[in-house]
Amino acid sequence: MNLPATGTAALLEQLSPFVPDDHINALVPRHGGRGRRTEWNASQLLRVLLLLLLTPVRSGNLLCKLLPEQRDWRRFAHLPNRRLLPNPRQLHEFRDRLVPSVLRALNERLVERLLEAWPHDQPGIGLIDATDLPAATSAFKKG
Repeated sequence: MNLPATGTAALLEQLSPFVPDDHINALVPRHGGRGRRTEWNASQLLRVLLLLLLTPVRSGNLLCKLLPEQRDWRRFAHLPNRRLLPNPRQLHEFRDRLVPSVLRALNERLVERLLEAWPHDQPGIGLIDATDLPAATSAFKKG
């Protein structure tokens, strides 16, 4: 399976169907109760955060500045309006809601969807899971 270059519209278009929007929205429901209401659902905000990995932009602030100019990025994130876009504060608050259990459940679903589309003539696949690897730290060395 060959993927287009990072940051291209072709890559975003090819990967977009693998993002399980309904599953994401179920895992991280909209804020209920008092306080600020968000215009964005969880899948839209997660897709914006995924742009940090799928494009050359590595800063949330820069991403928010460039988002109005990038139609393909907005299309990938399902953001219909060029003027009404998530800001860095909203992305930060959403990241705080992505606790490890949510990320694990999301990761399992993403891997399932990727494997469903994997070519049948491919003999095998190896996925690296670094959660069980010990950290390289000197904090617990005996003196």
